[in-house]
Amino acid sequence: MSNLICPHCRTQVPRCATVCTGCQAEVKYGPANGLFGAALLLGAFVGYKVGHALPDSLSFGGWIAGLAVFGGLAALVQKIYADRVIFNRVYRTR
Repeated sequence: MSNLICPHCRTQVPRCATVCTGCQAEVKYGPANGLFGAALLLGAFVGYKVGHALPDSLSFGGWIAGLAVFGGLAALVQKIYADRVIFNRVYRTR
């Protein structure tokens, strides 16, 4: 397992750590939560459109289409941002 290097203090940090041992910066892995929210909104929009395009007897197809779009987009976001690492440090001033 490789070590990460903190951009704030240049300390080597183990890959599984949640806090930098040198400067106490918070380490976050993976995609931002906002991307999953956008995927959920897009899935809901597609589900709404498909549900209204189908006859009333098949309107549940909108739910299925919306869930499929959300699941596909969520998996794609997770795959694209799997190696993303963010060091977040709060600088305190007087």
